[in-house]
Amino acid sequence: MAQPDFSLTAPQRQTLRVLMDTFVPPLPRGEDPHGFFGLSASRAGMVQAAETYLGLVSQAEQAGLSELLSKLAFVGKMEKLPLAARERTLDLLARDPRAKEGLGALRRLTLLLTYAQPDQQGQNPFWKQFGYAGANFAGAKTTPDLTLTEPEASAELHADVVVVGSGAGGGVIAGELAAAGQRVIVLEMGRHYPDAELGRSELWAYKNLYWRGGFTATDDGNVQLIAGKTVGGGTAVNWMNCVQPPAEVRREWAEAGLDGLDSAEFQADLDAVSRRIQANTECSEWNGTHQRMIEGAMRLGYHFKRAARNVDPALHDPQHAGHCGFGDATGSKQSTAKTYLLDAQGHGAAIIGGATAQRILVEDGKARGIEAVYAAPDGTQRPFRVTAPRVVVAGGALETPALLLRSGIGGPAVGNYLRLHPCGALAALFDHDQENWWGATQAAIVDEFEGRRDGYGFLIETTQFTTGLYAAATPWHGARDHRERTAQLAKAVTLIHLTRDHGHGQVTLRPDGTPYITYPLTDAVDVENYRAGLAAVARILAAASAHTIFPLSEQGAAWHSGQDLEAAIAAWQAQSIGKGGNPIFSAHQMGSARMGLDPKTSVAKPSGELHDVSGVWIGDTSAFPTSSGANPMLTCMALARRTARKMLEQAKQEKQPSNQ
Repeated sequence: MAQPDFSLTAPQRQTLRVLMDTFVPPLPRGEDPHGFFGLSASRAGMVQAAETYLGLVSQAEQAGLSELLSKLAFVGKMEKLPLAARERTLDLLARDPRAKEGLGALRRLTLLLTYAQPDQQGQNPFWKQFGYAGANFAGAKTTPDLTLTEPEASAELHADVVVVGSGAGGGVIAGELAAAGQRVIVLEMGRHYPDAELGRSELWAYKNLYWRGGFTATDDGNVQLIAGKTVGGGTAVNWMNCVQPPAEVRREWAEAGLDGLDSAEFQADLDAVSRRIQANTECSEWNGTHQRMIEGAMRLGYHFKRAARNVDPALHDPQHAGHCGFGDATGSKQSTAKTYLLDAQGHGAAIIGGATAQRILVEDGKARGIEAVYAAPDGTQRPFRVTAPRVVVAGGALETPALLLRSGIGGPAVGNYLRLHPCGALAALFDHDQENWWGATQAAIVDEFEGRRDGYGFLIETTQFTTGLYAAATPWHGARDHRERTAQLAKAVTLIHLTRDHGHGQVTLRPDGTPYITYPLTDAVDVENYRAGLAAVARILAAASAHTIFPLSEQGAAWHSGQDLEAAIAAWQAQSIGKGGNPIFSAHQMGSARMGLDPKTSVAKPSGELHDVSGVWIGDTSAFPTSSGANPMLTCMALARRTARKMLEQAKQEKQPSNQ
């Protein structure tokens, strides 16, 4: 829990100010029409913003930063020294691994706040340089779409089905079962917000809509994870890419025992959920990043396609569509909160936000319900129980296995076979403004290399425009170099290569019962595909006339027009992958409680029900037998519809009288 009364001492605050002004110092220059270079972090009010932000993080993080600032108290006396002298001092300090880690975390926080923190008018003084007006949609709904239930302490609720999670899996199952007459209760760890509170800023979104507050490193430090934690789950914050699963993946899953996955029956599921969430290409306009990606792909002869997105055309506004990862203020994004959860509530389902499932109740090998804790708005923790003969676990592939492990069920494969679609990225600079805040975030896909090696390959996709994340992820080669690069954000294009992973990671438990996640990217197929993806992205950017391309690792040198591109690619590929090398990002977590025929290597039967406990079903991407090889939302929703059908078929059979 965060300390509400957290504050720094005066010496700690002074040290923080000097450090932040070393990372973002005033760099006055003759031509600076927007004052971008002349501003420092402290003059922009970021020291106070940092202290406020730190009051919201865990006690362990607060203690770590306080210790760092106290040990570096001498730095607070260096404010009069030239920037070069301060940077040399920090470089010397960073020779100690612990100091390097702490200073790196503080630098990234400084950059994130400096370039993303809005003032009371929703503006940031650095944004003028980018021609960016911020998230300023007016006229959003001020009332929430759903009415949430607040359980009393020690309450015991009753249902036919309790669904843990409200995203692409849990939301669909709740909607389908409630429509069929089942009494449904949905538990969601995150909160529910009206449209008017969404899309307000990058930082607000990380804090309120994302698991563990935004990008979070795996426990081995190899991958930066991001996942939704709000009513609607990932469907409320993702980039709305509705991709059909590749045919070879459907065949592979059918061969793993999932009957019908390669048939018209599952296609009907895909089509049904596509209709319900209004997946269409009418609102898939192409901003500068898309245009550069497509230009490069066309010049190289790479295949690409326009992406379908789950958006209501009547509410779509390209002026604000680029903020969908911060939550959608326009109401156009057809998340489960706008679709299947509305359907569920219309058929009597109860939805509880701020509810963390602690343990699945099991008796004589059968589900009996859930023990949970509700975090009330007043800060109190209210334990409660839902009794139900059927439990759907759909809390996402990071939390679902943790719940099973805390409950002691699911068998030896629980938490294993975690797939992440590991992503790498390259950024490039062009000669003109790309206006990347405008239009859809992901509206085209280069699929030339999909399934390139026995069904395993990579996709190339665009990214959302951000100011804070871009600054924090830009490689650090000193304050001046970083400011020069960040100043060109308006002309920047970042593309990702998304690998269908063959290898896997694992979710286990920390001592406090929360997920402990590891993911070594060492599988030979994955390493080759990651490196091939990096090369393909570089060639696309160069073919699109980028004048500079740089990797996101601090060891990689930038490529400039006229230099040997293939030599630069080879140098980037030679770096390690993961911690300390080419960074890995993941917004797609899958497979950690997978379906299959063998209880030793899978958690659930091909129907979705656990091998070892009847009445407990896996309802999210955890159930994927292998990685989907495409943005997983649509596949997850269709698979959830299939699972709901299996549940109803079983319930019908159980009601039929047996012949004596």
